[in-house]
Amino acid sequence: MIGAFFDVDGTLYNANMWRGLTQYVCEHGGKNRTRLYMARNMPLLFLRKLKLIDEESFRKPWVLTLGTLVRGWEHARGDAALRWVAEQYIQPTGNVDVIARLQQHVAQGHIVVLVSAMLAPTLQVLGDALGATGTVGTEIEVVDDRFTGRVIPPVCMGDAKGTRTHEWLKARGIAIDFAASYAYADSISDRALFDMVGHPVAVYPDPQLENLAREKNWEIISK
Repeated sequence: MIGAFFDVDGTLYNANMWRGLTQYVCEHGGKNRTRLYMARNMPLLFLRKLKLIDEESFRKPWVLTLGTLVRGWEHARGDAALRWVAEQYIQPTGNVDVIARLQQHVAQGHIVVLVSAMLAPTLQVLGDALGATGTVGTEIEVVDDRFTGRVIPPVCMGDAKGTRTHEWLKARGIAIDFAASYAYADSISDRALFDMVGHPVAVYPDPQLENLAREKNWEIISK
């Protein structure tokens, strides 16, 4: 089988999940929760600006602490929030050309998988709407029908994208011809996805990824 593996933030869509979830929670009685979440992670902005941390080290804590926004919520309430983020906040920001490429893979019967640091319930909504075979995201814990506030490591980011994708495929008995397969992403931090396949595609790439793509003669999708 041929696979097509898609990053989501910055590749298929332009919106960022944590911004959408903070907006939803703030508008539904959680202003203090969003203030604490922002205060906890804001120092990372300064560290990144000073180039003391890389992009992955900057982004990972934002994901690991996302669960605090819905801590203690009943599953139905939290699920409504995560679905709203997908349908109302992220989907309207789609990159039409990249989504069209995904749909071509679906039409050809390829195994299409969204691979993202995004929380798994939100990612699943996006994947279902696109007709993807499946999704590989970051899991959030639910115990006794309530969100505990814990995001379950590892965050599906960096090297974990490749590891988690292989695990997902193995668990489902899906054999992929990786040399004939495709990966689409926008950041150098997605190198693990590109290294899996014979046809890497840099989508609106950051400067480091663009340089690498040109050096290796990869396909580039740009505006």
